[in-house]
Amino acid sequence: MKTKKYIRTAVIVLIWLIIWQVLALVINNSILLSGPVETFMALITLGSAPAFYLSVGITIGKILLGFLIGALAGTVLSLLSYRFSIVKEFLSPFVSVIKSIPIVSFIIIALIWAGSSNVTIIVSAVISFPIFYKNILEGLFVTDQKMLDLAKVFQMKTSKKIRYIYLPSLSSHIKSAVSLAVGMAFRGGITAEVIGQPVRSIGNGLYRAKINLATSDMLAWTLVAVISAFIIERIISFAVKKVLK
Repeated sequence: MKTKKYIRTAVIVLIWLIIWQVLALVINNSILLSGPVETFMALITLGSAPAFYLSVGITIGKILLGFLIGALAGTVLSLLSYRFSIVKEFLSPFVSVIKSIPIVSFIIIALIWAGSSNVTIIVSAVISFPIFYKNILEGLFVTDQKMLDLAKVFQMKTSKKIRYIYLPSLSSHIKSAVSLAVGMAFRGGITAEVIGQPVRSIGNGLYRAKINLATSDMLAWTLVAVISAFIIERIISFAVKKVLK
């Protein structure tokens, strides 16, 4: 079954690559749209320079750090909000504002406060925080109250309540938060880099490709960002599944 799934996925990807190449041939203007062949050649050229890997590594590292900060803050504050209603009421307006504020506005504010070198971390953290906060808090509140009452009657230890009652209830919410937050953190973090222009970054590479009208380079950097987000999301999701198993 898995082999068939992989083959089907590969065929679908191949079809989309063919569509992309046909569109590029029809438009016949590499500035408007470069085809997959040009894009992959540009990627090979970019990959021949050590600075490329440094830029990719720095961007991934900063986004991961911001993601972890946001995940930790969201988890801790959701636990406090679940335990103390006053904390939930106090944080409610703040979380609503964080979710609603345009990402570009926040990037500009973060640039003023912390400068371009830290903007990727801050934006990734701010994007990840409400996702984890809302998902985990929701998971806590839908935990089976009857099971908690039984645990209280039988004086179950807190560690066992967490393992056998809370974690099964939170499992799907945590997985959903990870899946959503990683992609959002990458999009927000790289957008912040395009605006803030830290020297070694994927965002800086995208911006330089844009001002040079090098569409193939821009698509190559975009491809790197997409693949990086996909790999990191899969790694973190796999680790979370192992922990929650």
